[in-house]
Amino acid sequence: MSGAYDESMIDVSSDSFWEVSNYKRTVKRVEDGSRLCTDLMNCLHERARIEKAYAQQLTEWGKRWRQLTEKGPQYGTLERAWSALCTEAEKVSELHMEVKAALMGEDYEKLKNWQRDSYHKQMIGGFKETKEAEDGFRKAQKPWAKKLKEVETMKKAYHNACKEEKLAASRETNSKLENSNPEAQKKLQEKVEKCQQEAQKTKERYEKSLEELNKLTPQYMENMEQVFEQWQQFEDKRIRFFREVLLEVKQHLDLSANHRFQTIYHTLEDTISATDAEEDLKWFRSNHGPGMPMNWPQFENLDWSNHRSSKRWSIVDCSMDLNRTLSRREKKKPEGVTLTGISPAGSDQPAQPAKTSSSLTVPTYNAPAGSNPFEDDEDEEPEETAMEQQTSVNHTDAIKEEIKTVSSTEKTQDWADEDTGGNPFSTNGNGNPFEEEPASPVTSVPVRALYDYEGQEQDELSFKAGDEFTKIGEEDDQGWCKGRLKDGQEGLYPANYVEPIQ
Repeated sequence: MSGAYDESMIDVSSDSFWEVSNYKRTVKRVEDGSRLCTDLMNCLHERARIEKAYAQQLTEWGKRWRQLTEKGPQYGTLERAWSALCTEAEKVSELHMEVKAALMGEDYEKLKNWQRDSYHKQMIGGFKETKEAEDGFRKAQKPWAKKLKEVETMKKAYHNACKEEKLAASRETNSKLENSNPEAQKKLQEKVEKCQQEAQKTKERYEKSLEELNKLTPQYMENMEQVFEQWQQFEDKRIRFFREVLLEVKQHLDLSANHRFQTIYHTLEDTISATDAEEDLKWFRSNHGPGMPMNWPQFENLDWSNHRSSKRWSIVDCSMDLNRTLSRREKKKPEGVTLTGISPAGSDQPAQPAKTSSSLTVPTYNAPAGSNPFEDDEDEEPEETAMEQQTSVNHTDAIKEEIKTVSSTEKTQDWADEDTGGNPFSTNGNGNPFEEEPASPVTSVPVRALYDYEGQEQDELSFKAGDEFTKIGEEDDQGWCKGRLKDGQEGLYPANYVEPIQ
């Protein structure tokens, strides 16, 4: 037998680069380079969003805790150390915003421009570089692929001839065993010889074709190497560029190498280390403890010149003070005169109440000349000098004129000058001079605080921005209103610190 069929000769297609069309993976790598550029840009964009969100959270955290610290009970150097944490957050937030700007303004844009310059899209789809790689490999492989196809054809023909030869030899052997007709055996023998000749011919053609293919292989390999090396260089540029970009990204992200970042934490450490317990305790002692100055009580004369300077000193307060001072005299001296005309000592003429809209009627008594109606009984002395007499009358006249002026300016309601219940100070039916006048109609308007306010006096309200309470009094000429909090506390507050609730 000139040739024998061997199943081991059946070629199993490999995954080698040299196989026909296996260069497509290299071509795909060109297209993948553009996709990797897009992926890296998306990666940087997401990191930039994270940096921005983190910076915003740091800023909000720092502002909120700075306000809480400033309004809280902490004080002194420890308060500064606490606030330094908020300052650190704000400074670090600025650095992270710069990182975000660098990622998007430098790294992202650099990638985008390189991708645009390196990969050119075609109108029909795909990239120009991909098509160039495909055409280059196809051209380099075409002669060898054509000869390979011919070899595959010769191999197939040879294998088929071997099968025919083996089949004919098997039939001839069976015919001899069966003692068949000699003519039939002769035909089978001729068939075997013919198949042997065909197999020999196909083998020679197959070997010749394979020899020619082997002659083309070196040139094929050289051409493929050239094309492959061309796109290796293209990929080398991409890898080097990506490495450069990633190093720049690292520099932008590495805040530890930033001198400003180091300064932030050096400053924070110095501020915290500067916390001094003794200094804080000394400060608290001086500002809220025994070290505070004190205006100890001293003897003071009544000063009428400043009675209108305070918003809480009204005509009612003034008259109530006069009532309290003079009512003790009234019990012993039922006779009374108005301040508009004080009778001299020893006068028999009864006092007549004046009824005017701008004057105030108060009870008085017939006191000896020189007596002071504003002093207590136990402080009285029967004998006074002539100078003290004159001073007393002048003082009383001054009080009268002052009360007239206050009453006219403030435009308070008329005081009743009829003698009700035997008391000229009475403003109600039961004759009690200490009861207040009937209150004017009370307003009740819900309001909302626009700002924080801390009451400075006992009769002032304290509230926070956003608190809601009730306005129960109209605004006075100094800009104050009266209100009631939800817990029932009533007091004054600045009118321009609130707005009515619609």
